Amino acid sequence: MKLNLTRSLTAISLAVLINACSSNDIDPDLLPAERPEIENKVATEVNWQAEVGDGVASYYTRLKPAAGYQMIFAADREGLIKAFEEKTGKLVWQQDIREGETDIWHWLGFKSLPPARVGGLVASYQKLYVGTENGDLVALNVETGEPVWRSRVAGEILSAPVVESGKVISALSSGQVVALDAEDGEEVWQSSADVPALTLRGASSPAFVQGGVFVGTGSGKVVTLNSENGQMAWDVQVAKPQGATDLARIADVDASPIVNGYNLYAFSAGGALTMLDLRNAREVWKREYRGYQNMSLAGNQLLFSDERSIIYALDSRTGVELWSNNQLRNRHVTAGAIWQDYYAVGDFEGYLYLFDIATGQLLYSNKISDEALLAQPIVVDEQLVIQTRDGEVLVLVQATQGRTATESAENTEQ
Repeated sequence: MKLNLTRSLTAISLAVLINACSSNDIDPDLLPAERPEIENKVATEVNWQAEVGDGVASYYTRLKPAAGYQMIFAADREGLIKAFEEKTGKLVWQQDIREGETDIWHWLGFKSLPPARVGGLVASYQKLYVGTENGDLVALNVETGEPVWRSRVAGEILSAPVVESGKVISALSSGQVVALDAEDGEEVWQSSADVPALTLRGASSPAFVQGGVFVGTGSGKVVTLNSENGQMAWDVQVAKPQGATDLARIADVDASPIVNGYNLYAFSAGGALTMLDLRNAREVWKREYRGYQNMSLAGNQLLFSDERSIIYALDSRTGVELWSNNQLRNRHVTAGAIWQDYYAVGDFEGYLYLFDIATGQLLYSNKISDEALLAQPIVVDEQLVIQTRDGEVLVLVQATQGRTATESAENTEQ
């Protein structure tokens, strides 16, 4: 029977603590580091901000915004979707994708419909495609928000689909990958994979290039599928499950693969970060890092955080470590985003941090939310877009010349 961790961060942290402690004493190496006190070297200000329902509330859901067509799209877990003008934050439309019979309580403003449990969204082909944990994939008109089609798939959609070659392709928690026609939602193909007894509560978004769909699996593999029919071309074992217990054998490739030219980068919770040559499915290099958050590529640098929230930069060509920074150790940082010359991450206390990409120096720290930050930021036309746990969308820009970092930080907190 397949068993998922509903809150993977909490479960992993508790397991580590239990295994590490033989008495009432807790290993200090497992405790969150004190928040770094620094003088900000970067100035930011809020261009605009808005709210989207209740966000993800108390659930551990890494739901992040999407962008396209000069708009930013954001959702809450319940099923409320909003589209904002990219530059001004003006509301363009909103839509509720929850499904069910409405009653008098709904019309009076109470949430009487079951939640859609939104898992991820992506804009393409003049539509916004929304995947849900209920196993629904919904297409909305990108200009109006009106529903175009709704299809049911055989598993939860926990991450954003990829849309290419006229298909919407989603990796499901069941281990399957499904492709639907982007215009009408009809199933084109589906492919299945073995799922271990215990996996992290997550699924990486597929990557697509030159007719191939690249998917990380719960068994520690990267699988390549033909985008036309879903047939497997090859698979590579990135990390092998090891250990005597199901928990110790977790090897999920939960980070979305990155494809750059003929190179594919895959990151496993089982303790391996690998570069593969797509031309022959050959492993070029492998390094022993363990994590589950998405990576970022900036030129020849591969940036990521491990399971202890230590930030690293590797030479993407050789795998040689360029720098590391442990100032946020065990602070449960989000996946990062490349914003101009900085690597941006959030933490469990609602702070946003900016690291110098070239050196790893922490240049900026600012509290932007009273809730934990879970979602990976996105960058839209030099704007840093962050969605907080409680549904606030913050769009930051570099501060205007003459503003100090302190003044801008105060503006952000308001």
